[in-house]
Amino acid sequence: MVANPQKKPKERRIKTEEKLEQISAIKERLIAEYSKFNNAGGKMNTLLDLLNKEYKFGLCYDTLNKTLSDKNATTLDFFCVLALCRYWKLDISYILSPADNTEQPMPAVETMMDSIKFKVLDDQAYLGTYYGFLSSNKEGSSDLHKLCLKIDLSPTKSFTASLGISRSADGSDECNEADARRLWGTPIISTTNNNLSILFTDNLGNLVFLYMQYIQHNTYGMYYRKGIAVTTASSSAREPIMQSFVLFNNPVPKEKRFYIPGLLLPPQKTFAVTEKNAEKLSAEDPLLEEFFDEFHYLLEHSKDSVYRINEKTILSEDSQMTIEDRIRALLLLKEKSISAGKFFYSQDNDYSDFGKNYLHRSE
Repeated sequence: MVANPQKKPKERRIKTEEKLEQISAIKERLIAEYSKFNNAGGKMNTLLDLLNKEYKFGLCYDTLNKTLSDKNATTLDFFCVLALCRYWKLDISYILSPADNTEQPMPAVETMMDSIKFKVLDDQAYLGTYYGFLSSNKEGSSDLHKLCLKIDLSPTKSFTASLGISRSADGSDECNEADARRLWGTPIISTTNNNLSILFTDNLGNLVFLYMQYIQHNTYGMYYRKGIAVTTASSSAREPIMQSFVLFNNPVPKEKRFYIPGLLLPPQKTFAVTEKNAEKLSAEDPLLEEFFDEFHYLLEHSKDSVYRINEKTILSEDSQMTIEDRIRALLLLKEKSISAGKFFYSQDNDYSDFGKNYLHRSE
């Protein structure tokens, strides 16, 4: 075998020059973004705090300063470049492209969304901290998770959002425990249908999507909202979960937290309770005893016997019916079930007033 000839000094010099040119181009692109940040009032220390405290990147001042300086164009901290691209939502393929690249960068998601039909939230009434709940992402669990949504102004004066999720309802209202999840996103309004959406992500690849009705508040800020949350199950399959969430402008006292599971059920005009559970609750709680006495005539009129059908049990049982036939039968029954086929998350003034007044009122 013939050994590969070593690169000639001229070839090595060309490669070195290309590398230095690319490093210089990367720095120029990042420095241009920092100039925008600086013109909006941001400083190097401010940027360092945002990257470390909010996004948990763990950078040091010297590394950040060297990355955003054109004086040292021979080396580059790749992790710092990634951190800046994530914070400023830059097209990383463009930032790392060769110096002679003529392609234009892909705009950030919020830049594309900030158009006639979609725009970044700019309603000052929504700035602040909101406290809420959603159900556990474990199948069969009735536990609650606390939420803490913060909508703030960034140093560039655009609206940003952060979301904390505690592992239990007994966590802090700010969701600042060491094992709480922290995610970041941009609140987007659809001007066509007046809905507010926030897609949250973190550095580990977790994703949470919140979708709710957008309402302009002339007197108060947002004090109660119920919407749709898309999260991920804690199972090994990590399948998507769609459920309700609720938000309040103040923490809900622990002694009134037992109303939250009822608020988290999907909105529907009717719901079913077994007669056994109704009688048990009525015997245990004077409030429910009064409720059934007051509305007995309505409840008796709509009372009916129901079959509680467990699909997993039906499909796993030994039977002469094939699985296909069982599924066909289940689908026909589902069409006539009392479960709602769709849920409308419109603002309900009665429940909004309940959330604003009763849940935060001292008894």
